[in-house]
Amino acid sequence: YKQARAWIEKAAAQDDSDAICQLGAMYLEGLGVDVDYKQARAWLEKATAQDHPAAVDMLGKVYFYGKGVTSSWRRAREYYQRAIELGDSEAVENMQDLTEGIQMVAPLMDKRVELHGTSGADMNGKRG
Repeated sequence: YKQARAWIEKAAAQDDSDAICQLGAMYLEGLGVDVDYKQARAWLEKATAQDHPAAVDMLGKVYFYGKGVTSSWRRAREYYQRAIELGDSEAVENMQDLTEGIQMVAPLMDKRVELHGTSGADMNGKRG
């Protein structure tokens, strides 16, 4: 990975969106580098600004799983939807996972409101 990283960094310096996305993935997963969610997000955001479908999908995962950010299903959904519009097939599967998660959690939130009178928009002080 170290030799590959050098080539990828050179391509990223030339503003190659594939290389920029790959650097984001490397930092996100710790491939040849230490895991660094801040670096991963920075690279993925740069590739996302160039409409790189896989980078947009990976940013959705960052927010879905809360990797270095506060978990936000709303933000994850926005990124997954954009990735789908850009033609990323993996984003379709990720959107399905997100939808299933919401369907599982929604009844629990309804029960919380019933038992505690907590606002449906409140989930430990935040939702989305």
